[in-house]
Amino acid sequence: MFKRKKIGQLLIEAGHIGEKELNIALAEQKKRGKRIGQVLIELGYLTEDKLLPILGKQLKVPFVDLSKVEIKPDVLKMVPEKICRKHILVPISFENNQLMIGMADPLDVFIIDEIQFQNNCEVVRAICSENQIADTTDKLYVAGAMADALNALTAGDSGGENNSALDGLKKASEETPIIKLVNLVLTSAVQKGASDIHIEPDEGELRVRLRIDGTLQVSMNLQPEALPSVMSRIKILSGMDISERRIPQDGRIQMTIMDKPIDFRVNTIPTAWGEKACLRILDKSNVNVQLDQMGFTPYNFTMLKKAINSPNGMCLVTGPTGSGKTTTLYSCLNAIKGPDINICTVENPVEYKLKFINQVQVRPEIDLTFASVLRAFLRQDPDVIMLGEIRDEETASIAVEAALTGHLVFATLHTNDAPSTAIRLVDMGVEPFLVSSALLCIVSQRLARRVCKFCKDVDTSITPETIADLGLPPEAINQTYYRGKGCEKCGKTGYKGRVGVHEVMYTHENLRRMIIQKVGPDDLKAEALKLGMKSLKDDIVVKFQQGLTTPEEVFALARSD
Repeated sequence: MFKRKKIGQLLIEAGHIGEKELNIALAEQKKRGKRIGQVLIELGYLTEDKLLPILGKQLKVPFVDLSKVEIKPDVLKMVPEKICRKHILVPISFENNQLMIGMADPLDVFIIDEIQFQNNCEVVRAICSENQIADTTDKLYVAGAMADALNALTAGDSGGENNSALDGLKKASEETPIIKLVNLVLTSAVQKGASDIHIEPDEGELRVRLRIDGTLQVSMNLQPEALPSVMSRIKILSGMDISERRIPQDGRIQMTIMDKPIDFRVNTIPTAWGEKACLRILDKSNVNVQLDQMGFTPYNFTMLKKAINSPNGMCLVTGPTGSGKTTTLYSCLNAIKGPDINICTVENPVEYKLKFINQVQVRPEIDLTFASVLRAFLRQDPDVIMLGEIRDEETASIAVEAALTGHLVFATLHTNDAPSTAIRLVDMGVEPFLVSSALLCIVSQRLARRVCKFCKDVDTSITPETIADLGLPPEAINQTYYRGKGCEKCGKTGYKGRVGVHEVMYTHENLRRMIIQKVGPDDLKAEALKLGMKSLKDDIVVKFQQGLTTPEEVFALARSD
């Protein structure tokens, strides 16, 4: 009986990996429970473009590079978009009553039977890159939805003369093609791991850009004629006034995408070429990140754990917008929450709803401010209080008072580093002796782009000059460093995901005395470094040495710092 060769052996025969790499991957596979090919890619021993042809050879199906294939619209219509996305497949061609289907998993035979039955034809399987399938599906279905939407808009122009412009706009926004187009834009952004969607009109075009790993990338270009209907659809979904285009508006959309509850925080503004929408994507699964998975080094993690397990005092998280402050705060709350602890938060807005936590959203128009809610919290028998942001002297004073009267207080503040945060509270008008008594620790945080694990390779471009600029000793040149070559998974950038960079200042007795004496931030930082604190640059250099990021990210963070 013929015995099919295992994929590991085929990869060795092709010269893509060695016995050593395979054995390491097999041991790791037992821990991760994934397929051996995926484990080899994650370990950096293999790339997808080398794996797929070998996998196709093993399964006796052809490998198809979708970037070199033109898929006709009538072929695309043979398989519904919902099935393509659910089973990660795409129809490629139809000839002689044979439909070729590109699949990430050619062993999914049940869906093959269903497609054969629906189309009354023979289905031929091919293996394709999962990322290429997703990109191709997005591109083709968006193009189809765009054409249908424009046809619907054109047809709508010939409607009855008695319909007002507003009624016509609302009707167009509720047509299936427009609904489908907007859903595709939102779904595509979530699938690509974007944090923000920008739908922005320009001269002669309507552009969609996504912020992925902190960097904006053009995702698609739509016909500018679709702008009024697309904006109206977004406004309807987010509960805005579709008749108002002169002033900014805020709203919120709640959807389930890829079986996950996703919230979109929406803002629209009028621009020179029409209304622009920005949607912040709030993935609720992000708040379930454990504190030990946030990228803290052992020293920083120990200091933070010591602070959050204290019965009272204040823990502050600082950093610019988009640096992950909210995620860090929620991870801290998740680490201590339970049925025996009363946790109250005041936020603007409430981004994620958490169990066992009482969350209040500020509404300044009815005088429901950070300060007023904080005062009310003190009458709610709280054990832990979280403030979305300390913005003024009144809020700062009440927060410090709460920390000094038996409550554990978490809050965010916009400062550049940990030592200057303590000085900032004093500058806001809080007495230095109160600040020194209340503060437990301050976490200053940034996010650095992480080297893509799918195309990770040894970096041979590191020079002695680079090592010196990073502040490392000359012998560090002998270590092994990594960078991404650029692949489909990371959009050819070499980066996928981000890693936290932290500066944790625990307020030892010496630091408390210096705060009372109103010393400058430089003196406070010097003393904190003597006591064991690692600066933001020190921390990201450690991440670079661990192979998590690149010198470019180190220098970018050092400049921003």
